[in-house]
Amino acid sequence: MSEQTKQSIAQAFDRAARSGLVREPGDLLEIAGADGRKSPEQPGEKLLVITISSFVFRLLTIFRIAETPAARTYFVRGAADRTVTEAFAELANLCCGALSREMSGHFPHLAMSIPYTLNSRCTAFLGELKPQYLSSYDITINQSVRLQATLCMCCYAPVDIPAGSLAVEENSGELQLF
Repeated sequence: MSEQTKQSIAQAFDRAARSGLVREPGDLLEIAGADGRKSPEQPGEKLLVITISSFVFRLLTIFRIAETPAARTYFVRGAADRTVTEAFAELANLCCGALSREMSGHFPHLAMSIPYTLNSRCTAFLGELKPQYLSSYDITINQSVRLQATLCMCCYAPVDIPAGSLAVEENSGELQLF
Protein backbone atom coordinates (compact mmCIF):
# COMPACT_ATOMS: atom_id res chain seq x y z
CA MET A 1 0.00 0.00 0.00
CA SER A 2 1.49 3.33 -1.04
CA GLU A 3 1.95 6.34 1.23
CA GLN A 4 -0.42 8.20 -1.08
CA THR A 5 -3.13 5.60 -0.42
CA LYS A 6 -2.57 5.83 3.34
CA GLN A 7 -2.78 9.62 3.16
CA SER A 8 -6.02 9.44 1.13
CA ILE A 9 -7.60 7.17 3.74
CA ALA A 10 -6.45 9.44 6.59
CA GLN A 11 -7.87 12.52 4.85
CA ALA A 12 -11.18 10.76 4.17
CA PHE A 13 -11.40 9.71 7.83
CA ASP A 14 -10.67 13.28 8.94
CA ARG A 15 -13.58 14.58 6.82
CA ALA A 16 -15.88 11.79 8.01
CA ALA A 17 -15.02 12.40 11.69
CA ARG A 18 -15.63 16.15 11.37
CA SER A 19 -19.03 15.58 9.80
CA GLY A 20 -20.22 12.55 11.75
CA LEU A 21 -18.86 12.66 15.30
CA VAL A 22 -20.29 16.01 16.39
CA ARG A 23 -23.85 16.57 17.60
CA GLU A 24 -24.14 20.20 16.48
CA PRO A 25 -22.63 21.91 13.40
CA GLY A 26 -20.90 24.52 15.60
CA ASP A 27 -19.13 21.98 17.81
CA LEU A 28 -15.34 22.07 17.66
CA LEU A 29 -13.64 18.78 16.77
CA GLU A 30 -9.87 18.52 16.98
CA ILE A 31 -8.16 15.48 15.51
CA ALA A 32 -4.46 14.68 15.75
CA GLY A 33 -2.33 11.66 14.96
CA ALA A 34 -1.61 9.61 18.08
CA ASP A 35 1.75 8.34 16.72
CA GLY A 36 1.37 5.00 18.51
CA ARG A 37 0.67 6.65 21.86
CA LYS A 38 -2.04 5.02 23.87
CA SER A 39 -3.62 6.94 26.70
CA PRO A 40 -4.08 5.03 29.96
CA GLU A 41 -7.16 2.86 30.15
CA GLN A 42 -10.06 4.53 31.94
CA PRO A 43 -12.76 2.81 34.01
CA GLY A 44 -15.73 1.78 31.90
CA GLU A 45 -13.77 2.17 28.67
CA LYS A 46 -14.98 0.19 25.66
CA LEU A 47 -14.01 -0.27 22.06
CA LEU A 48 -16.70 0.41 19.50
CA VAL A 49 -15.87 -1.21 16.17
CA ILE A 50 -17.38 -0.72 12.72
CA THR A 51 -16.06 -2.65 9.73
CA ILE A 52 -16.15 -1.50 6.11
CA SER A 53 -15.44 -4.41 3.76
CA SER A 54 -14.97 -5.00 0.06
CA PHE A 55 -13.66 -7.86 -2.02
CA VAL A 56 -10.11 -6.51 -1.66
CA PHE A 57 -9.92 -5.11 1.89
CA ARG A 58 -11.39 -4.94 5.37
CA LEU A 59 -11.15 -1.60 7.21
CA LEU A 60 -11.79 -1.67 10.94
CA THR A 61 -12.63 1.69 12.49
CA ILE A 62 -12.09 1.28 16.22
CA PHE A 63 -13.24 3.98 18.63
CA ARG A 64 -11.98 3.96 22.22
CA ILE A 65 -14.43 5.80 24.45
CA ALA A 66 -14.88 5.94 28.21
CA GLU A 67 -17.91 6.52 30.40
CA THR A 68 -16.78 9.96 31.63
CA PRO A 69 -19.04 12.76 32.87
CA ALA A 70 -18.05 14.96 29.89
CA ALA A 71 -18.80 12.17 27.41
CA ARG A 72 -22.11 11.40 29.12
CA THR A 73 -23.16 15.05 29.01
CA TYR A 74 -22.23 15.41 25.36
CA PHE A 75 -23.40 12.11 23.86
CA VAL A 76 -26.25 10.88 26.08
CA ARG A 77 -28.12 14.17 26.58
CA GLY A 78 -30.80 13.23 29.06
CA ALA A 79 -31.45 9.60 28.10
CA ALA A 80 -30.51 8.23 31.53
CA ASP A 81 -31.13 4.61 30.50
CA ARG A 82 -28.40 4.68 27.80
CA THR A 83 -24.67 4.24 28.18
CA VAL A 84 -22.16 6.55 26.55
CA THR A 85 -21.16 3.71 24.20
CA GLU A 86 -24.76 3.17 23.07
CA ALA A 87 -25.30 6.87 22.43
CA PHE A 88 -21.92 7.31 20.73
CA ALA A 89 -22.61 4.32 18.44
CA GLU A 90 -25.11 6.43 16.49
CA LEU A 91 -22.51 9.10 15.73
CA ALA A 92 -19.79 6.53 15.02
CA ASN A 93 -22.16 4.94 12.51
CA LEU A 94 -22.66 8.32 10.81
CA CYS A 95 -18.89 8.84 10.67
CA CYS A 96 -18.20 5.42 9.16
CA GLY A 97 -21.15 5.81 6.78
CA ALA A 98 -19.56 9.02 5.45
CA LEU A 99 -16.21 7.22 5.11
CA SER A 100 -17.88 4.33 3.30
CA ARG A 101 -19.66 6.70 0.89
CA GLU A 102 -16.33 8.32 0.00
CA MET A 103 -14.72 4.95 -0.59
CA SER A 104 -17.66 3.56 -2.59
CA GLY A 105 -16.82 5.82 -5.51
CA HIS A 106 -13.51 4.00 -5.83
CA PHE A 107 -14.44 0.52 -4.55
CA PRO A 108 -17.76 -1.00 -5.64
CA HIS A 109 -19.67 -3.43 -3.46
CA LEU A 110 -18.79 -2.09 0.00
CA ALA A 111 -20.51 -3.41 3.08
CA MET A 112 -20.56 -1.89 6.55
CA SER A 113 -21.16 -3.73 9.81
CA ILE A 114 -23.34 -2.56 12.62
CA PRO A 115 -21.37 -1.12 15.55
CA TYR A 116 -20.18 -3.75 18.02
CA THR A 117 -18.22 -3.48 21.26
CA LEU A 118 -15.07 -5.20 22.44
CA ASN A 119 -12.96 -5.08 25.56
CA SER A 120 -10.48 -2.20 25.35
CA ARG A 121 -7.52 -4.60 25.75
CA CYS A 122 -8.22 -6.07 22.29
CA THR A 123 -6.22 -3.30 20.58
CA ALA A 124 -3.05 -5.04 21.76
CA PHE A 125 -3.82 -7.80 19.24
CA LEU A 126 -4.33 -5.71 16.09
CA GLY A 127 -0.89 -6.72 14.84
CA GLU A 128 -2.14 -10.33 14.63
CA LEU A 129 -4.35 -9.22 11.73
CA LYS A 130 -1.21 -8.23 9.79
CA PRO A 131 -2.66 -4.91 8.62
CA GLN A 132 -1.18 -3.00 5.72
CA TYR A 133 -2.37 0.24 7.34
CA LEU A 134 -2.66 1.03 11.04
CA SER A 135 -3.12 4.57 12.27
CA SER A 136 -4.47 6.07 15.52
CA TYR A 137 -5.97 9.47 16.24
CA ASP A 138 -6.71 11.47 19.37
CA ILE A 139 -10.06 13.24 19.01
CA THR A 140 -11.30 16.06 21.24
CA ILE A 141 -14.75 17.59 20.96
CA ASN A 142 -15.41 21.03 22.44
CA GLN A 143 -12.13 20.79 24.36
CA SER A 144 -13.70 18.40 26.90
CA VAL A 145 -14.78 15.09 25.34
CA ARG A 146 -11.85 12.85 24.49
CA LEU A 147 -11.74 9.62 22.54
CA GLN A 148 -9.34 7.73 20.35
CA ALA A 149 -9.89 6.22 16.90
CA THR A 150 -7.77 3.61 15.17
CA LEU A 151 -7.98 2.62 11.51
CA CYS A 152 -6.80 -0.91 10.76
CA MET A 153 -6.87 -1.96 7.10
CA CYS A 154 -6.16 -5.49 5.94
CA CYS A 155 -5.83 -5.97 2.17
CA TYR A 156 -6.32 -9.16 0.16
CA ALA A 157 -5.14 -7.59 -3.11
CA PRO A 158 -3.25 -4.43 -4.04
CA VAL A 159 -5.13 -1.28 -3.00
CA ASP A 160 -4.22 2.00 -4.64
CA ILE A 161 -6.13 5.22 -4.06
CA PRO A 162 -4.93 8.23 -6.06
CA ALA A 163 -4.52 11.45 -4.09
CA GLY A 164 -7.76 13.39 -3.78
CA SER A 165 -9.88 10.66 -5.38
CA LEU A 166 -11.89 9.94 -2.23
CA ALA A 167 -13.29 13.46 -1.81
CA VAL A 168 -16.93 13.41 -2.82
CA GLU A 169 -19.40 16.10 -3.61
CA GLU A 170 -22.02 16.46 -0.87
CA ASN A 171 -25.58 16.20 -2.08
CA SER A 172 -28.57 17.04 0.04
CA GLY A 173 -32.27 17.01 -0.41
CA GLU A 174 -32.26 13.93 -2.60
CA LEU A 175 -34.94 11.32 -2.15
CA GLN A 176 -33.79 7.72 -2.00
CA LEU A 177 -36.27 4.88 -2.43
CA PHE A 178 -35.56 1.45 -0.99
